Amino acid sequence: MGDEPATHIPERFRGKCEFCGHLLDVRADGVHQRTSGWVKNRSGGGGHGVSLPQRENKWAHGYCVDRATHGLLKQHSMF
Repeated sequence: MGDEPATHIPERFRGKCEFCGHLLDVRADGVHQRTSGWVKNRSGGGGHGVSLPQRENKWAHGYCVDRATHGLLKQHSMF
């Protein structure tokens, strides 16, 4: 699914990676969708699962997200 030509991906499942700009199939394993919502803080730091998620029509390859997380896409800030 991930490397199929655009003609083989039904229109409703086509997306563009927010990081590399390449076409992707939003059904493929490892594809990430941008989501925001409310997170209850843990006493030791971090948070629990996202409550009341709001899903955006923004997609990214898993490896592009990993690269951004490790600062390999010349990322200046998480926000």
